[in-house]
Amino acid sequence: MSVLSPGPALPAGGLPAPRTSAPAGATGRVEGAVAVAGALPEVEALATALGQPLTARLPWWRARLSVQPAAAPWAVLVRDSVGRLRAAAVLVDEPSPGAAGTRRTALASGGEGYLAGVAATGSPEAAELGRALAAGAAARGTLLDLEDLPDDVTSRALAAGAGAQVHPLDPVPVLHRPDAGEPVTLLSHGTRKTLRKSRNRVTADGLVARLSFTCDPADLEALLPDLETAHRDRDDAHGLPCALDTPAGRAAWLARLRELSATGALEVATLHLDGELAAYVLGLRDGDGYGVLEGRFRTRFARYAPGRLLEFCVLDRALRTDGVRFLDWMTGVAPETLLAADAARARVAVRRP
Repeated sequence: MSVLSPGPALPAGGLPAPRTSAPAGATGRVEGAVAVAGALPEVEALATALGQPLTARLPWWRARLSVQPAAAPWAVLVRDSVGRLRAAAVLVDEPSPGAAGTRRTALASGGEGYLAGVAATGSPEAAELGRALAAGAAARGTLLDLEDLPDDVTSRALAAGAGAQVHPLDPVPVLHRPDAGEPVTLLSHGTRKTLRKSRNRVTADGLVARLSFTCDPADLEALLPDLETAHRDRDDAHGLPCALDTPAGRAAWLARLRELSATGALEVATLHLDGELAAYVLGLRDGDGYGVLEGRFRTRFARYAPGRLLEFCVLDRALRTDGVRFLDWMTGVAPETLLAADAARARVAVRRP
């Protein structure tokens, strides 16, 4: 499994600016898809040096921006007196959810419950970034609505600079590697019983189970039709709208998986029963954590709880992998729906009308 670790420590004074950047000491606004794309490598270098997660880095931005209108993306770059990049945010303007006729400025990172982020070398730089974001949103006639940020000093300084309010969001559960013993000991008695029952039913019904893990982009491409069918299955079965029902939603999902796969960090785990995909889990190896990006199962196999079986196999494998310290469930799902969790990470939204 490939590892995409955080980059080296930030050099003293930040990162050197390219010749096309804003003047030394300036806080610049970059607008439009072409201009933002040109700025992304420099912003990625800063975000990597600061240890930002993959959901707040180049693969996520590229996937998000690939389905946006050309005028929607913009970015803010904060530089020091010699032109070194000290803080940055990549943004998009889009319709405000639940508020017809209004538009908001959102982060191109994170979203949909996944961790977002802004890169800033310190609180003063984050505050300056916040001031620039508020001014940019005002100039564009949008609400500033930055969701899924970590609840940390950077986000608080950003909010203070923007004159924005901080709103708590659902925390994200995590599960740490046990100091001793097997990962299965982290599960409740009831969960272990469910897994035993599932395995027994597979055996009793004479099904052939095949478990696979891959990080190969070619394997992902071959699996995509089956993954899409499984992704839609649960929503269709319950009469719910699916994110893949719209061309934009489907394009964004495909772009995200392909961008992450190209880094080598995306792992696709699959469980086939009698040759048919019964469940899949998409995982991300990111630094010392393993994130569960997405997991789905085919409802026709519900008798065997294939999603639970596969999630445990993913959990067990991840927490046995050298260098993995914790499993990150990645979104603020209800803890009772998870196999196990022993901590949570707080998230906030920074909003300014």
